[in-house]
Amino acid sequence: MPTKSSPERAAEAARSRYETERVSERLRELRLGRKLTISRLAELSKVPASTISKIENGQLRPSLVHAINLASALQENLGFLVARFRERPQPRVVVRRAERDTIEYPDMGLTLQDLSGHFLPGVLEARLGILARGAHSGVGSMTHRGEEFCLVLSGAISYRIDEETYDLGADEYLHFRSEVPHSWENAVADETLVLWVFSDGLSF
Repeated sequence: MPTKSSPERAAEAARSRYETERVSERLRELRLGRKLTISRLAELSKVPASTISKIENGQLRPSLVHAINLASALQENLGFLVARFRERPQPRVVVRRAERDTIEYPDMGLTLQDLSGHFLPGVLEARLGILARGAHSGVGSMTHRGEEFCLVLSGAISYRIDEETYDLGADEYLHFRSEVPHSWENAVADETLVLWVFSDGLSF
């Protein structure tokens, strides 16, 4: 991959700070709207209260596992992690390649591009996952309601579901109930590109 210039890195850092601020505002709004204290949300989500406090104060971006657990506890779609927030839903959506909302997880080597745009909230969410060398889903397994579908567009990904491991190459896919504990990692020494589709709108 081409090396990013200093202006590009600065713009990316500014965008990351902006996204963190928006997530903090949205998380606080959702929690207060459901009349939950930070302690109660911590109890429901299994995310430490100190971590929730840091997220709400813009000091920390939630990890993927924490984000999934918070969204599940709030019965909310994880679209609040990207810029669209679905404030003006539309019955038909066309999203050009350069217009996709993107969120970076540098500690995981993961870039997610939102493919749902400003579509009417529903049961499906789609993401394009760009997995750098060594990318992984985080420490420990994750669970969320519904189903998960992963199609490998290029490269390879290794999933662990319960005690079973599934290695997928290009043009191969996996479909499973996502209440089952699962994790994944990039299985090649290069970039992997995957299409993720989630039911129940609980995607990352």
